[in-house]
Amino acid sequence: MRANPERLAWAVLLASFFTCVGLAIGVPVGIRSYVLHSRVTQRVSLEVQRAPLRAVFEGRGAPVAIVENRSEVPEGTTVTTDSTAGQLVMYAPHADDPVVARVQLYDFTEVTLRSARSPRFEASREGHEVVIDVHAGRVRISVADDTDRPTDLAVRTLHGEVNLSAGSYEVKVSDERTEVAVSSGQAIVKDSDDQTLKLGPAERAIVEEDQIVGPLPGARNLVLNGDFRFALGPDSGWVPYDTQTDPEQPPAQVSISSEQGRYEAVFQRQGTNHAEVGLVQEINYDVRDFSFLELHLALQIEHQDMLGFGGCGYLSSECPIMILLNYKDINGVDQEWRRGFYTGEPASGWPLHPWTKQIPPAAWQTFDSGNLMEMLADTPPAVIQRLTIYASGHTFHALVTEIELLAQE
Repeated sequence: MRANPERLAWAVLLASFFTCVGLAIGVPVGIRSYVLHSRVTQRVSLEVQRAPLRAVFEGRGAPVAIVENRSEVPEGTTVTTDSTAGQLVMYAPHADDPVVARVQLYDFTEVTLRSARSPRFEASREGHEVVIDVHAGRVRISVADDTDRPTDLAVRTLHGEVNLSAGSYEVKVSDERTEVAVSSGQAIVKDSDDQTLKLGPAERAIVEEDQIVGPLPGARNLVLNGDFRFALGPDSGWVPYDTQTDPEQPPAQVSISSEQGRYEAVFQRQGTNHAEVGLVQEINYDVRDFSFLELHLALQIEHQDMLGFGGCGYLSSECPIMILLNYKDINGVDQEWRRGFYTGEPASGWPLHPWTKQIPPAAWQTFDSGNLMEMLADTPPAVIQRLTIYASGHTFHALVTEIELLAQE
């Protein structure tokens, strides 16, 4: 028998007391920490714009040709383009499935999705996080602007790391350097020696092996409200118009919609005669001091129907998405530059202008004009007068967003 049973009783009592107190404090704290800091993977899709892409899933196995969209792309997947193009889209794992970020892959680009995580519970105030490695090539990155939950997207390259907040960016990677350009938003650039540089809109930087060069002047966007966050009208840049040949037929319409975290201009009409609807923006900007001028936009044609066919009509002038850039050349002569997009095959005998292009239906595409100052060298632009984005035809449903006219000295 024990000489002092009271001591044992007190020990048991105190141990029980402290255990109870520890559980009373620790369990709620642990639950709170789990709720606030637990993370889950985002759903990441791969959209094929020009097939085929190549992918190595989860870093294992041989490359696989991808010719159709993939709705689930696991972390660790590497996507490679040749003379092809595609887009990675990250979705937050919430009820409304909002888009966190988009990564557009251009020609001859290789990207690895390292991680894409979001808070498990709505109660958490932490942000979304995405990490990608860009091994080579060119990517255009759009980070969603979510006031309730911010997104941090980290881009790692051979030469350093770039952290991006809500905005629009371009990253180019070669063996010698990484170039970062900011259209909107804020970027923090870090090289291999942990030197950092902050970039704002219309700024860029070059990261080499042991230094960051910048901030340098970036491309200037001459278009207002190209992401359609503001209502249509003269004050926001875009003025709508519509015309048609038969007033008894349904009119064409243009409106703004919000889908998957971004705003789009939607052109719609259902009829059996010619109609046109569009948006005009007066620019009137002198570009004689610029050596680079490029038009960028994202577009999608849900469907079109013209007498049961696709194409751009019997005059090749009725595409469901048309671009018209009016400018005055250095000799004072008014000039035009056009592009048109359509789906489906035209009727036999219908011509197609060389500036028209067929794209897949119901799939987002990215269009970059290339350097217009070089393309228009025979009639060099002096003043960009106006930009018109419009839809023409009988029945169509088309969407446009991310419109930028980038000018750089």
